[in-house]
Amino acid sequence: MTDEIRRLLKNGQETIVRSWTEKVTADRRIQSDERLSYLQLVDHIPQIVEELHDALGEASVQALALTKGREHGRQRWRQGYELKEVVRELTLLRVTLVEFIELYRGALPPRPPEEMTRSFHRINIFMDDEIYRTVEAYLDASQKPASN
Repeated sequence: MTDEIRRLLKNGQETIVRSWTEKVTADRRIQSDERLSYLQLVDHIPQIVEELHDALGEASVQALALTKGREHGRQRWRQGYELKEVVRELTLLRVTLVEFIELYRGALPPRPPEEMTRSFHRINIFMDDEIYRTVEAYLDASQKPASN
């Protein structure tokens, strides 16, 4: 099942990013995005989706060295985001990913429900790690602004 989901993510990356940007711009809890161009808003999101794709192919999601969350956290700090907005963006990315997979689930071969549950569990582990690394980089950037 994970391989099929990986293919969905790869083929649907543009759709995922577009859907995510719509959610972010519509979310009133995120206001710092209003002063960003589309490319600045998208930032590292396509690469984070690629990292998820790669992570789902690994034996352990946590074995993959995640780097885009760190870059995203530093970038959002430089752009004047509040930390809560950064976390909300990544929460919306998780929602977008799950909704995308659910929407195209019919294109996947039938499998036992526990396989889909395992795949969603792996996505949640990945997103938890991504949020942690993003917050860590954001806080580091805010405490050492000269090095950014």
